[in-house]
Amino acid sequence: MRVTGVRQWIADFGFYNAIYLRIETDEGVVGEAEVAMRRRTRSVSALIEELSEYLIGRDPTRIEQHAERMYRDAFLGGTLLTIGISALDQALWDLNGRALGVPVHRLLGGKFRDRVPVYTHAKAGGSPEAMAAEVKDRVDRGFKAVKTTLPGFYEKVTSVRHDRPALIPARQTETELLPTWTFEVIAEYFAATREAVGPDIHLMLDCHGRLNVANAIRLCEALEPYNLTFIEEPVPADRVDWMLEVSRRTSTPIAAGERWGNHFGSAPFIGAHSVAVVQPDVGICGGITAARKIATCAEVHGLSIAFHNPFGPLQSAATWQLAATLPNLLISESMLTPSQLEYWDRYTEDPPRVQDGEWVVTDAPGLGPRLRVEEIVKHPFKPELDQGGTR
Repeated sequence: MRVTGVRQWIADFGFYNAIYLRIETDEGVVGEAEVAMRRRTRSVSALIEELSEYLIGRDPTRIEQHAERMYRDAFLGGTLLTIGISALDQALWDLNGRALGVPVHRLLGGKFRDRVPVYTHAKAGGSPEAMAAEVKDRVDRGFKAVKTTLPGFYEKVTSVRHDRPALIPARQTETELLPTWTFEVIAEYFAATREAVGPDIHLMLDCHGRLNVANAIRLCEALEPYNLTFIEEPVPADRVDWMLEVSRRTSTPIAAGERWGNHFGSAPFIGAHSVAVVQPDVGICGGITAARKIATCAEVHGLSIAFHNPFGPLQSAATWQLAATLPNLLISESMLTPSQLEYWDRYTEDPPRVQDGEWVVTDAPGLGPRLRVEEIVKHPFKPELDQGGTR
């Protein structure tokens, strides 16, 4: 069997664009995949096209060899490169599963678990009551774990104790001055949310690297009473020493890893135990091949895996196929919000289904879902919203 071509399509996915691709072979077996990188869609698409030239005429069963050569032969690394590799790597795993008539998790060693726990998203909103209502909505839909954004940093804040709206600029750096009441107000959001959903729901917070070390420690201290499952990227994700200092100053687990480009990028953070929760992204780090290596490295150091995955049905399927095989899985992210679900059924047949906050592992060949190309081409690329809310 030899690769004869790689086709790709860009589809509007609401607030971002998804790239779908299909690897074709001379035996008629195909493999499909999905990746996305907001505001860099066309760059990633061009990279996939260039990387695809390497695969033409080659044996698609040599996944490890292809992952190695695409990375090392590029000379320049980083996540922009590994996103392109991720797309092709996922499609190769799908192709091999289809060729053998088995699910990808069988190729990875088989199921360690029959169900993969997942969490979903909720907006912080403009008040503690608004955030509590958003999270409660997700719980009412069956989720047992919910992550929110950092209150005040993305939306207008109206505190129950401070009768004054304030807006922290969307592009404020971690070293700039914050309002004096920032951490007190953020705590009020989580106090209201914890009261609304009770003690058994897992709550998580994504900071997107918006704080410096001192303020990250203050945030962790303010949120200690609300028993968060983890706080994600409290400081910029580039610095092992900053992440380590925050981790040492709080009992709340610190999470990071979505911006790592393969297992080499993860090694300094894992080796230093700068995080308690490791968050590789199958669509960013180099695909299933690289994410599996990151997971094994984390296991050796006693760290949990909580996959980053705020994307669509095929990437979710790839993520959860791998997640099903891991002994050190904590949970996986999902973007199964009401506004995103319509795209799952539009662009794929048999998309993954989550019930009561879990994906039940299936035995469908490959990754499972199949692309609906006839629908994808009806919804082409659209300019993406920036952080200011304009296209």
